[in-house]
Amino acid sequence: MRIVGTIEARMGSSRLPGKTLMPVCQDLPLLGLVCERFQRCQSLDGVFVATTVEAGDDAIAAWCAANGVNCHRGSEDDVLDRVTQTALSAGADAIVQMGADSGYLDFELIDRLVGIYRQGGYDYVCNDMELTWPLGIYGHVVSVPKLAELNRRSDLSCNDREDVVRHIFEHPEKYRLLNLTAPEEVAYPQLRFTIDYPEDMQLLREVIAELGGRAFTTPELLALYRTKPALFDKTLNLVQRSAPFIKAQANG
Repeated sequence: MRIVGTIEARMGSSRLPGKTLMPVCQDLPLLGLVCERFQRCQSLDGVFVATTVEAGDDAIAAWCAANGVNCHRGSEDDVLDRVTQTALSAGADAIVQMGADSGYLDFELIDRLVGIYRQGGYDYVCNDMELTWPLGIYGHVVSVPKLAELNRRSDLSCNDREDVVRHIFEHPEKYRLLNLTAPEEVAYPQLRFTIDYPEDMQLLREVIAELGGRAFTTPELLALYRTKPALFDKTLNLVQRSAPFIKAQANG
């Protein structure tokens, strides 16, 4: 079974334009950090950036080419098609679907989710259908045949095509799903570890400096929080607009 990681990346952002290639430390951009942490996974057969064919995203494709990162370009708005075509071009049986704002990508968690998926019996394995982990500490392992089947449908909503896995987690009666609940030691749902606002980027840079490098784990990150909680105050009240648990609450 071939499983690859995909990173949805574009330069447009309403709250933090250009964040994908903003430097997080020295000359390394956010996308580079996400790729670097993704490549620490022991369970994957490669990492692919899924960006758009828009001229504004030429810089992402150029960065990938210059740094030896696999890149596939597709529709800006039909993200389901873009990610599905990326997966098919990679010859993948399943993907771990992530976004370019995942600066805290948890490679240990992803290996665990992939291990569960490889045991068989699931179409989709994740950990954020309910918010028990810190926001931004997530992974979505999804069957490529199921994505391709979904992509061929002509009756999906714009939201279903913009949010790759939405239709799957909203229809548990049709798909075999597993949601991994956070163990007590990492159950900090009040914390925010994603990059949507300038304050998020500032915190990420400070965390890297405090922890002395970019290969930190989630337990090490949370140990820093327990030691220096005031460091994290700047992001606690920021509003998250998109996550599976939010959509599940809205639909419920």
